[in-house]
Amino acid sequence: MRIAGRTALPRDSWNRDRGQHLASLLLAELSTLSNLADRVLGVANVDIFAPGLNFVFGQADISGRRALISLKRLRQEFYGLHRDEDLFQQRALKEAVHELGHTYGLGHCPDPSCVMHFSNSLPDTDLKGWNFCSFCQEKVNQKL
Repeated sequence: MRIAGRTALPRDSWNRDRGQHLASLLLAELSTLSNLADRVLGVANVDIFAPGLNFVFGQADISGRRALISLKRLRQEFYGLHRDEDLFQQRALKEAVHELGHTYGLGHCPDPSCVMHFSNSLPDTDLKGWNFCSFCQEKVNQKL
């Protein structure tokens, strides 16, 4: 693992009407770091969205090398609640593993305890585990 440091957000990713950044443009920016490692995980502290969705916790290139997570909505404080650092770290880990799973070709899993289960809300993220179900783990093992 290598930490590349901070990079500037592309100006064209900002959508003023929504007050959010377009996730796909942030993900594209990570291509400049793709030569550093087999996989690149961008970690942003801004609110992100994808077309057709109010927000996303992350986005990845399916079977690619780039993944992105946003920490913004994973924090209790975003919702006016008291800070919970342990819960925040669990959520960040789950979303990072989830998005990196997409880079290994995994889609969303129907098993609600699998880290690859789609999270439509934080309760979905909180309910699932941080590891792959046996089916998804086998798929990852085949890619390694």
